[in-house]
Amino acid sequence: MKRKYQIKTKYGVFEALIWLDKREKVYFVSVPAFPGVLTEARSLAEAKKYASEVIELQCLAAFDDKKIVVDDRQHAHGKAIRSGAFSLMA
Repeated sequence: MKRKYQIKTKYGVFEALIWLDKREKVYFVSVPAFPGVLTEARSLAEAKKYASEVIELQCLAAFDDKKIVVDDRQHAHGKAIRSGAFSLMA
């Protein structure tokens, strides 16, 4: 059963889905704000830590691409460009 957890990072608060695969004996983590992101851990505490790390890495990659990230509380993070276009990641 997938459970929702609010993960606080330095780039905002994001929802992570964490579930235990009993057959594999690992926890899987996905972050809906970043489709396609999936990681695994050996414990729930480790899963939450990995969720935070993968969120921060995805935010840094977005910032490198001059994108602004909007967290699950609708707060924007990143540098705004004063002239020209920019992209939003939600």
